[in-house]
Amino acid sequence: MSSPLRYNISDVRLTYDGPCEPYEMEKDIVADFNSRHHSVLDLYKIELEKGTIYTLDDSVNGRSNLGVFRSKQLREAVILAAALPAAAVVIDGYDSLRKLPKSEHTPETINKLKRYNDRRAAQIMSEVLQATTESVELGDEVVIESIITEGLRLKPGVETGGNPTIPVGALFGKKEHVKYYGRELRSEITKLSMGSDVIEGTTKSVKGLHSSLTSLFVTESYFKRHIPDIYVERWMAGSMFPEFNPRNVDVREGARAIAELCGIKDFSEMSAFFLNRPRHEKAMNSLNAMGIATPFDNDGDLFPAVVMGMDGLHFPDGRGLDCMVGEIGGSAEWVVGALPLIWRGGQSLGALSSQSSLSRKDLSPEELWKERFHYTEEELILFQDARFEQKPFFVLEDIMDNPFAGGISAFCSISDNYYLPQLKGVAIDEERGLITTNTLMVNSLGNIKHWQLTFRCVEGFEVTVEKMKSPKHKLCGQDRSVIEKEIAKMAGNLLDRFKLRQFFVNEYYPAIVHTTGKLALLNQTIDAMIERKTLNKNDRMIVDSVLKILPEWFVSMT
Repeated sequence: MSSPLRYNISDVRLTYDGPCEPYEMEKDIVADFNSRHHSVLDLYKIELEKGTIYTLDDSVNGRSNLGVFRSKQLREAVILAAALPAAAVVIDGYDSLRKLPKSEHTPETINKLKRYNDRRAAQIMSEVLQATTESVELGDEVVIESIITEGLRLKPGVETGGNPTIPVGALFGKKEHVKYYGRELRSEITKLSMGSDVIEGTTKSVKGLHSSLTSLFVTESYFKRHIPDIYVERWMAGSMFPEFNPRNVDVREGARAIAELCGIKDFSEMSAFFLNRPRHEKAMNSLNAMGIATPFDNDGDLFPAVVMGMDGLHFPDGRGLDCMVGEIGGSAEWVVGALPLIWRGGQSLGALSSQSSLSRKDLSPEELWKERFHYTEEELILFQDARFEQKPFFVLEDIMDNPFAGGISAFCSISDNYYLPQLKGVAIDEERGLITTNTLMVNSLGNIKHWQLTFRCVEGFEVTVEKMKSPKHKLCGQDRSVIEKEIAKMAGNLLDRFKLRQFFVNEYYPAIVHTTGKLALLNQTIDAMIERKTLNKNDRMIVDSVLKILPEWFVSMT
């Protein structure tokens, strides 16, 4: 159905004319920043050259405080954990498909390039977090546990899954703290939880398209359960609305309720965002018939939630980016986008949907919509394992102990962001050795700030490029003897060993169980992933070599 109320956000652009108060970091502030984050910045031989912080909203929700994030090092580290991975992807990996001949633009090639970008982003993000937690002073010590992520051992339906990411169960902290995490960790060591989508819009990142970004949050809140990595139907708005069961509500009823609570008096003033997928056709038709605009994007539905309902953000016809009404996307994206939305005073309701049913190619759009809650046995087992069998719909309070515990979220643009236009993509000046990043920060107070940071490559651009590479670049395509030799060299160098550990966990997490600071490796799972073509024989040689050369990393499985 063609409708003037349905448009691609790349064709009908959002603009922002709300508050944007700049604060330019003075030289002594820049020097302090470099001193605080020396352990991170030195990994890549960079330092902060200059920075400007734009305040978009300094209102306070009155429901939170920063908690442990009163520490500048910790809260700024979250921004670096978004900014530096984005820089790494733009340095090598962004728009990579365009460099290949058209004949090679196959799904297999695209997936390979996506894995490459995910690998780089996950590598740098985890290095920043680990280097920070290792260097914090007494009194500020923390252990960060990855709780919410896009990574899963296997995805239901047609998706292969297993792309490099920061996986559930990964821990960041000093060795002596990680070893006792969950058992005898001293009370003065703060436990933090994190969620991430190391690249939101990975396909965009390899095709050179708009609005790809890195994303994460870190919070003091304990997570009561982990959402299965499958589809979630989202009902989200920039204003609070009461919880309801989406299975009992038609999209038109939901839209009416959200409009009333958001103070929208006429549907001609309202928009509801969707991913451009056949499964959304029926819902979009229903909303268009009511006069509600349904802007859409071809990839990426996390960031719209972050800025949803933001004052000063609007389409050319004056409509804001108001809500999602039955939009269906990934579970990690729901959580990572929902938390900053809640901090800003909005609401986010999710309902587990059948990824297997919605991945079917033999169903019409109308049939896909009808089948969205028809689960497979595999999905029902996932629901039960995550304790969602009694209530497959939820708000953040069902998942988190306290959403308003101290926390920070950060989103750094890889490419120009079409949802918040001032978030330009990473800019590289190779000749001068400068890298400029633009990161949106939302904290648990409800503050929204845009951090524009320019880093200087201290030893030259090429040195920084080399420092940001994944250890895998030395191992791909090599025979077993060369791989063993390279890994032995890495194991003998403190920095290379540090980077190898992060790579190994992020790459092979579907076959890893974390326990007492060590890794339990599931060899049969490695074989299954090779059979499924998520991994290959080169990966088997890498795994075998790491097991042989670094046995102290692993628990015995015999």
